[in-house]
Amino acid sequence: MLYCPQIGGMRVDNVRTIYCDLPNTVGGFTVATADDYFTIVLNQNLSYYQNLETYRHELMHIENGDFDKTCSADLIEVCAHNII
Repeated sequence: MLYCPQIGGMRVDNVRTIYCDLPNTVGGFTVATADDYFTIVLNQNLSYYQNLETYRHELMHIENGDFDKTCSADLIEVCAHNII
């Protein structure tokens, strides 16, 4: 599990991280739960550095409040990749 208690001033103590066997084309994804926790799912088949990049990307979605938005996930991803 990647451990990073704070990134960019954001506390991440409400973030769980797990590894799953995903297709190599999927770096990972995040699931928001009703108890205000987020689970970041990382691809166990990818390298540490690829997973770290995905982890940071998913944290950005959490920090930006993307899970509270009503627009499509595709639009959120386009905006996220334009910010990076």
